[in-house]
Amino acid sequence: MVMAFKKIGIDFHGVVSKAPDLFKQLAVKAIEQGSEVYIISGGPRAYIETYLNRLEFPYHKLWCIIDEPEVNEKTQFFADGSFRVNDELWDGAKAKYCRAENIDLQIDDSVVYGKYFVTPYCRFDAKMQNFYCANAVISAKQDIGTILSELETVAPTLFPK
Repeated sequence: MVMAFKKIGIDFHGVVSKAPDLFKQLAVKAIEQGSEVYIISGGPRAYIETYLNRLEFPYHKLWCIIDEPEVNEKTQFFADGSFRVNDELWDGAKAKYCRAENIDLQIDDSVVYGKYFVTPYCRFDAKMQNFYCANAVISAKQDIGTILSELETVAPTLFPK
């Protein structure tokens, strides 16, 4: 079976980090079916790379908001390692990247980020173990093939091109 998704974006914090086995299986299956998997997160890159490598988590590209020059230049860094970025710049960065990279579906945990997207966007709720895609609810407790099939069915209806 060839997937309709050429590129799937998956957030790290709150998604992969909360359900690593589920998303590793999803990434493996998606790649087997011909998709590219992008890890799209805030950062920091080194921590995420180490975590993914330790899990032997397959992906094609890792993109972090904090690495973007327009974000990094406007970021206020503090001595304790924390940082502060304008909310609108931060909240819209993933949507801008997904649009530029022609991502077919972004899976994230943020309610806020979704309003910036024109790319189909599904929110993953780790506690409820569900994907919320507009009015559709997809249980993450199903087998991976069924989850991908349901995501593939719902995604084009989210933002028809």
